[in-house]
Order: sequence, then C-alpha cells, then structure tokens
Amino acid sequence: MKHACRYALVRFMPYAETGEFANVGLVLMSPTARYFGFKLLDRVGRITSFFDELDANVYKRARDVFRQELERIAEMTQRAFIGAVNGSTADFANFAFDELVRPRQAIIYGDAPRAAMVEDPRQALGEFYDHYVGRSFVTPVYQERMVEQRVRNILKAADLQKEYHAMVLGVNYQARLPFVRVNKNNVAVKLIKPLDLDREDPTRVYDHGWEWIGKIKKLRNDKQLVGDALFAVRTPKTKFGASAAAYADVKEEFERSKIFVAEDNDSEKILDFAAVD
Repeated sequence: MKHACRYALVRFMPYAETGEFANVGLVLMSPTARYFGFKLLDRVGRITSFFDELDANVYKRARDVFRQELERIAEMTQRAFIGAVNGSTADFANFAFDELVRPRQAIIYGDAPRAAMVEDPRQALGEFYDHYVGRSFVTPVYQERMVEQRVRNILKAADLQKEYHAMVLGVNYQARLPFVRVNKNNVAVKLIKPLDLDREDPTRVYDHGWEWIGKIKKLRNDKQLVGDALFAVRTPKTKFGASAAAYADVKEEFERSKIFVAEDNDSEKILDFAAVD
C-alpha cells in the first residue's frame, strides 16, 4: 500500500540580504501511515565551509531551537494519531504541518511543502534526506560550483566582488571563467579559477589539473590574459595515497606554469591575490 506524504526541506539562511541558504534537514508527515518524522544535519563543517565567516554556534543554536519545535509538533501529532486529540486525525496533522511550513522571517525554517506517494514513509524520510541534504546527487561539477561559491563569499566579505566578473575569454579557443578582472582596455589582467581536485581516481586529478594548465597557457599565448592566474583548489581530503600524490604533482605543474595556487578556504591567500593594485 502506498501512502500520501507531505514533506518539506529545512533551510538555513543566516543572511536574508543575500538570500543564500543551505538545506539542513527534512520533515515528512503521512496521515494514512500515522507517521511524522524529521532529520536535521548535525555536522557543522558543511555550514561553515559554505558560509565562511559564520560562527558555527549560530547554526547550532538555531538548529537546537528548531529541533525542540519539531519534537513538540511530533508529540502532538502522534497524540492525534492515537486519538488523544479531538477531531479528524488527518485534519490536525495537516494543520500542524501547514503551521510548520508557513512563511516566516527566521534563519532556519521549513520550505514550501512537497508531496509524494511512498511505500514506507520512514524509509522515504531517509532517502529524501540523503538526496536533498546528504546530496547523494553530488557530481564533480556540483562540487566545483560549491568551490566557486566559497570564493565568491570571500570576495564579497572583502568588498571585492565588483572587481571580478564572469567572462568567456578567448577568440578561436574559449574558456569560461567566473572571476575575471579587466583593465580599461577590457583585457584580462587577473583571473581566479575554482577547481575541485578532490577526486578518488588520481587519473581524474591529473586530467582536470592539466586541462586547466593548458587553458591558461592558451589564453596567455593568445594575449587574452596579460596578468596572473590563481587556482582556488578543493584538495583531496586525504593527505596520503594516490590522489594526494597526483595532486602534489599537479600543483608543481601549476607553479612551473606560473599559476598561483591557494586552497579554497584560504581566504588570506585568495585576498592577497585578488587585491586591487
């Protein structure tokens, strides 16, 4: 038997001015299965890596308060499911869920509700959480966009974002760059390229690194870049093994090619490079 479920992502948005948020949990409710469950992100590393300047305690406090609210709603809903609250069980469960996802000004909140038909609501909660929060869909391209976002946050915090723009450089050969600074003649004098080199397969570390060495060399040869380049790199998690060795080799090639290198969370080194002369 399939059960109709309503679920909502729990989002953390510490800066309403930018509208940037991170998915940090999921709530799921099914009146026919008499189920209400939730799961919240405990690890703060992902939050602080996305919002570099944020005190981790801001997230922890908001999460704990929201968890208490979810526990209160879960208790009331379960009482409704066993008939301890007068009125229709489904009506009460839906009312409680509607209140949970009602739009409000808060740094952690339930997003717009979604619906699904599932066999097992408890299992669905875990699967939806893994997809939307655990990010089981994550690909290297997605990871590189996250590196790009970290660099963007660093530039914003130093009020340098207006100096760097997304551009396509090149004539016959073109490369898309997210952070390019140009001179008065509209020629690139600095660029920052985020790179995700945290790959389990060392061959992919070499391939991706060498690909961008070649692109920078071509742009310089064609006078499309007349200044310096920096690679902001997400490095392999492990400091040992084949991927780490591959990264060490690629990093040496970067430096031999006169390309600056900084880890993607090294704001000081990135800002030293990005500073306007």
